[in-house]
Amino acid sequence: MTELHHGSNVQALQTTATFDPVTDEFIIDTPNDGAIKWWIGNAALHGKFATVFARLILPLQGKGGEPADMGIHAFIVPIRDLETHAVLPGIEINDCGHKIGLNGVDNGALRFRSVRIPRDNLLNRFGDVARDGKYTSSLPTINRRFAATLGELVGGRVGLAYSSVGVLKVAVTIAVRYALLRQQFGPPKEPEISVLDYQSHQHKLMPMLASAYAFHFARAYLVDMYSEMKKTNDEDVTADVHVLSSGLKSYITSYTAKSISICRESCGGHGYAAVNRFGGLRNDHDIFQTFEGDNTVLLQQVAGDLLKQYQQKFKGGTLSVTWNYLRDSMGTYLSQPNPVTARWEGEDHLRDPKFQLDAFRYRTSRLLHSVAARLQKHMKTLGGFGAWNRCLNHLLTLAESHIESVILARFIEAVKSCPDEKTREVLKLVCDLYALERIWKDIGTYRNVDYVAPNKAKAIHKLVDYLSYQVRLVARELVDAFDVPDQIIRAPIGMQSEAYAQYTQGVGFYRQPT
Repeated sequence: MTELHHGSNVQALQTTATFDPVTDEFIIDTPNDGAIKWWIGNAALHGKFATVFARLILPLQGKGGEPADMGIHAFIVPIRDLETHAVLPGIEINDCGHKIGLNGVDNGALRFRSVRIPRDNLLNRFGDVARDGKYTSSLPTINRRFAATLGELVGGRVGLAYSSVGVLKVAVTIAVRYALLRQQFGPPKEPEISVLDYQSHQHKLMPMLASAYAFHFARAYLVDMYSEMKKTNDEDVTADVHVLSSGLKSYITSYTAKSISICRESCGGHGYAAVNRFGGLRNDHDIFQTFEGDNTVLLQQVAGDLLKQYQQKFKGGTLSVTWNYLRDSMGTYLSQPNPVTARWEGEDHLRDPKFQLDAFRYRTSRLLHSVAARLQKHMKTLGGFGAWNRCLNHLLTLAESHIESVILARFIEAVKSCPDEKTREVLKLVCDLYALERIWKDIGTYRNVDYVAPNKAKAIHKLVDYLSYQVRLVARELVDAFDVPDQIIRAPIGMQSEAYAQYTQGVGFYRQPT
């Protein structure tokens, strides 16, 4: 799909597939160097076929007998001989070169010069070309066909969100186990204490551990929705999964990328050793923020869908499943915050999941209403594109806020449905830390609209510190519960036992006889 000049803007791809009615073939061409296919996985060395996204050109079917551009379609193109593995005529393939990470994948660049393929090689679920060159589709417009074609790629985003949670679990496990093992300083004439006993270290790692649990339940929900989509082909579910996968992929991969660096720093000098894996994890995971959709672009899709749902609400339409909460919380936003509840600071109130979820959803509704008003205002002078760009940061914040609301809702539901009482208590503790730490991070938003009074903001801050300490007391059990095998962890400082011994032996020291 990706070309040298175009990645996110798939509709602007320049590779062409021109139908030849005489030979009943498509002719694949790279019209200029900007249209060279780039970053194509497994193409440089191993691939024998490629799914090529190209502009379908039909001769003589445009206005005045001009060629008709039917938009982006997908074609199966053989690129190497099945027997000799030689690159086929008309195709030029080169390796994209050494990358920051994932160098086990041979990403290649491909140029096509009048490569002919049979008409049957068009992937024709959403549009087909008959023997006589006539084009048919069940979808009436280029934009509808394009959306349907890209919708089939949603599985990649689901997979990346799922994998990113796994990477986060590995990084957090290494960092937490080492923080429990490592001892530095302590009270006078007393033993040194674990670095995880320092409040600053708890502040770095415990909310991250809570986030790993929150993302775990969110990704399970996403996979369930994706499975339902595949089973039912329901249009509403498909639309919901498209936006949900875009948001979760973007939010989780961005969070994990930042968290890996924090984990590295929290392990000090030993975190810098390649054998302890943070460098490899960071480099291999970094591209998760870009492929299968650039994160900033994906968040805009979430924001765009929220605005669409917002418009439907005021037209009396129904909201899709994930967005149902907007119906109630939007009404709450349009009323003034309650000055009494804004000052409530009791621990029972702050740890009430209703307060937490209401706060998340209030913020999303407020952001949605305000950005809709801003867009309407700026469209009068800047037009649609200019208004969107003027409000872009606001729109990205809206999308992230919505995704955080979805994540928290799934976490709360997981806590409620946990059958074991003691496990449920621990999960509730972790969920409270996730929710309140997020509220504290955006406390300015809540203060600006008097949703949270100064005394309540202070109470939230103190409670986040206390909950971080409480989670620290069960941190070992929480990372062990991820059940990541040592052969997957592979970092000596992250081993469940004899971490220092494995580390020293790894650099060449022999175990001292006992």
